[in-house]
Amino acid sequence: MNRLKQLKTTDSLGIIEWVIILATPAIPLLFTFPYRINLFLAWEGAFRLSLGEVPYRDFGTPVGYVFWILPAIFFKILGPSVITLLKVQAFINIISNYLFSRIFRQLKLEVGARVVALSIFVLSYSLFNFWPWYNHFVFVLEMASLLFALKLLGENENKRIVLYCFLSAGFAALAFMTKQDTGGFALLFSGAIILFDSIKRKKPVSVLTFIGAYLFWMILLIAPFLMYDFTYWFNYGQTPHFSRLTFFDLLDEFLGASKWIKFYLVLIIVILYYRLNNNWKTFFKTEIFVPFFIGLFILFQASVIQVTSYTPLDGNIYFHSFIFGVVLLQFDSRIVFHKGWSFFIVICLVGLWWTNVFWVRNIRPKVKSYFQITEVDVVSKNTYVLDNDTSKMKRSNWVVPKFETFKGVKIPEETIEGINKILEMPIVQRSKNDLQVLNMSELTQLAYEIPYDTEKGIDHPLWYHQGVAFFDREVQHFCSKVENKNYDLILFQDIPDLNNFYSYEVRDCILKNYELKFKFLAPRIPEESYIEVYTRRKTQ
Repeated sequence: MNRLKQLKTTDSLGIIEWVIILATPAIPLLFTFPYRINLFLAWEGAFRLSLGEVPYRDFGTPVGYVFWILPAIFFKILGPSVITLLKVQAFINIISNYLFSRIFRQLKLEVGARVVALSIFVLSYSLFNFWPWYNHFVFVLEMASLLFALKLLGENENKRIVLYCFLSAGFAALAFMTKQDTGGFALLFSGAIILFDSIKRKKPVSVLTFIGAYLFWMILLIAPFLMYDFTYWFNYGQTPHFSRLTFFDLLDEFLGASKWIKFYLVLIIVILYYRLNNNWKTFFKTEIFVPFFIGLFILFQASVIQVTSYTPLDGNIYFHSFIFGVVLLQFDSRIVFHKGWSFFIVICLVGLWWTNVFWVRNIRPKVKSYFQITEVDVVSKNTYVLDNDTSKMKRSNWVVPKFETFKGVKIPEETIEGINKILEMPIVQRSKNDLQVLNMSELTQLAYEIPYDTEKGIDHPLWYHQGVAFFDREVQHFCSKVENKNYDLILFQDIPDLNNFYSYEVRDCILKNYELKFKFLAPRIPEESYIEVYTRRKTQ
């Protein structure tokens, strides 16, 4: 009877697991969100691929092109609206939830503990990554590579060994061609697991197959673009690019911050010592080595990624869920989730742990005024420092516009007015079919709304971020075109709080040769960012 009850509970937990995997990514689709910083890049890359443009031939990018393939497919099916990107990420999050669950199922984590770890993964990471970004997508590909590497362990059928090596290497290569830093970790992560498998088997077949497959995939992904300017655009640390990785930055971030990472590192070492019971020879048993290696590697990766991929600030926060999964795995036989009340209590505690984002974004702004003392003549926690921070969210005047590409997404009313002014300009009305535009702003969607043809060529970057995708060569190139008055319309975005995001050298060239017609507020927080609209100076 007890066995039957336990089986029913296990089935129920399995259903809950699938509900979390499939349903939670759809939650953001129920809301209307404001336009987010850097969405212009996700949108433009997907839009241009959906038009049939070829990376490195029609535009250059310092990162790989894989990130834009899935959004481009969605654009072809659903149309190039920003809201389509939300649907893309919902699909990606279903995959990421599934991969996380399968990884710990492969490690034989009991279903109840697995649901707890998955809940942490969703609440801390996947649920709040509801807009697509390459720093998130590359980790999803890394998880896929890791899953197939884990499937290899203990596999005896040669065909499956080759298949798993091929797939693991393929996803690692796709990860590298999405973002170099996490992509490199994907190669090291899966490669180390497969090397361990080869050592255990005392046969090099799996690691040699993995290396060969990785080389095959990289040749397949890179070779078609070598005839263009791939070696200039793709950042592998060469001039004019540079490496973001310095030893001091790593040390400073690790010792000066990284409290959670250091706490988990201590926790894992303590548990490992307890588990081995002074018998270190047993460390390389599969059931001990692999989970602890995963935990330690994830912590190492998270400590590096927070330096090399510093936007968003919590882009490495996935380490919480992985470490908890590893810890739960060590006490799996002692923690019983088959009793409904115990499982419910644990899930509530997990929810309590991760209330911060939901509270800060959704609840606190609505109830703050009812409970908080805000009078400046009363000294309290909220008033002892004068609040002059202009970077805090001010979205009371953000609304959903009627533009096709922005439907379902909020942008400032001032931005809407500015776009309408552009659309009503005589030069835009007269030259709609052959308008020459230099758009150095976040409103890349204007290529569809006006519309105009984006500039193409091996010497044109996908985006104009100085020092990342825009260098001295590009400054000279675009200044030359501005001086020759090749453009009918120029948009330049001034972002004072960022370190030369859009090139002010090019702006100086624009000011000498073009006339500023008007400027308007850009769709970003902080709000001290303006898009300037220029047309050719009239000859005297």
